[in-house]
Amino acid sequence: MTAYKLALKGLALTMCLGGIAPAHAAAPSPLMQLGMRDLRAELDRRYNDAVQAAQATETLRANTPRYIWANEAKAQCGIAIGFTKAGEKDEPSISKCDDFAARLAAPAPAPAAPVEAPAPVVAQCEASPIMELFFNWDEDVPPADASALLAPFVQARPNCGWTSFTVTGHTDTSGPNAYNDGLSMRRANNVAAILQSLGLSAGEMTISGTGEAGLKLETADGVREPANRRVEIIAVQPGN
Repeated sequence: MTAYKLALKGLALTMCLGGIAPAHAAAPSPLMQLGMRDLRAELDRRYNDAVQAAQATETLRANTPRYIWANEAKAQCGIAIGFTKAGEKDEPSISKCDDFAARLAAPAPAPAAPVEAPAPVVAQCEASPIMELFFNWDEDVPPADASALLAPFVQARPNCGWTSFTVTGHTDTSGPNAYNDGLSMRRANNVAAILQSLGLSAGEMTISGTGEAGLKLETADGVREPANRRVEIIAVQPGN
């Protein structure tokens, strides 16, 4: 097997959400019967549909595996397209591409017949309304586990009744004030982008950068203090 094939097959195993391969094997696809030109056109169409679906707000907010299907289709179709560029048909990636694309294209199941629901259980809000993410010195890239840390915070929104959020970037006192103002704003914008990918809308967030103002730990000027290099997210309830 060529090194190109090995690389693509390795990518097929790892480019699943969370790095976990799907639990089933896709059935052989009728796309395998197409000529190379028609096959490439069908793969391109499925890939483009998957990219659009993965980026759609309704996909990110859906209470279904649709987001996983979109990313699986994008990954597997991309692998299959790579093989076609070398004049080859890779049956596993083609079949998985077709399988996940078909799931995306299938109509949503009809709603079940209404049944009398039991008395609702009032969920308790157990989450703190304040979250903080800390940054390396002179960096605006959030920590690698930012999404995992923020997901429970966003998911607590319905139970806690939070309606809006402030996202405020901060720096320590090292570096020029003007530079730190910009750095704190970039940090806040990058965290806001993660929150948006987890389901918050831009209209629900107020984003700002305060530079060296609002230190968590007071220090002299020019001190690299990790506690001050942060973005603070505060959830707001109506009337607060």
